[in-house]
Amino acid sequence: MNQENETEQVARIFLNLGAEKKLALQMAGQLIKRAEQRAKEGTISKTEALSELLEVAVCGAQGRLKPSDEANFDDKKD
Repeated sequence: MNQENETEQVARIFLNLGAEKKLALQMAGQLIKRAEQRAKEGTISKTEALSELLEVAVCGAQGRLKPSDEANFDDKKD
């Protein structure tokens, strides 16, 4: 998959969340860049990193924590 196509696909997620096209493309580019950085650190693949980052972004846009963080948050409230 080329970089432009990848950016468009990720941007589509942000568009579906209500972002304007210019901002969606910018956020997609930033997320992909960060996923590449994490992959270069050698602890995770680019695909896995992008998946995790998208999960955080989507949950945040919906005003929620990631499910794994919600469980930890509930434990800390007790």
